[in-house]
Amino acid sequence: MELPVADDAAKLQSERLCARIRGEIELAGGQISFARFMELALYEPGLGYYVAGARKFGAEGDFVTAPELGDLFARCLARQCEQVLQECGGGILEFGAGSGILAADLLRALQVANSLPEQYVILEISPDLQARQRATLQANVPDLLPRVSWSQTLPARFCGMMLANELLDAMPVQRFRVQPEGPVELAVAAGGLGGEDVGPP
Repeated sequence: MELPVADDAAKLQSERLCARIRGEIELAGGQISFARFMELALYEPGLGYYVAGARKFGAEGDFVTAPELGDLFARCLARQCEQVLQECGGGILEFGAGSGILAADLLRALQVANSLPEQYVILEISPDLQARQRATLQANVPDLLPRVSWSQTLPARFCGMMLANELLDAMPVQRFRVQPEGPVELAVAAGGLGGEDVGPP
């Protein structure tokens, strides 16, 4: 399978992001942690993959997740949410809600079950995705939109159920290599051919 050819705007954005990462590597003395590299590549304002405005989810995007294929996943999940909310009350906190379709389908299923949460909080750091999620909810469950709020940080306190679908691969992580003398953290440095090399510091 061949990857699609990037248009000029995508190439320019990629070049700007690479320059930003290389600049940070240079300022840091030649290398940065893998977690910082991921943070820049995915979330650098205006440049990172999840915050730069390109469509990511669905048939027109880069990948498809279960909620994008229909509401079956949300209806199954709603049963578990209903059980938790009946036991402890509170709300639902969804981490990285993607297009917002899981939130819309889940709220609709909970409304049918007469088990709506007190609140539905979406933790989303991307303004672009926040706008898309709001539009999805407005189009699918406009009457439930007042129940939804957005946050860019984890609340100090939360009671209810927390959800995360296809999220761990989008979280910056440290990388290590186990050596005879113990674990060694891997770092990212600008490679001689313009790419990024990953190796021990």
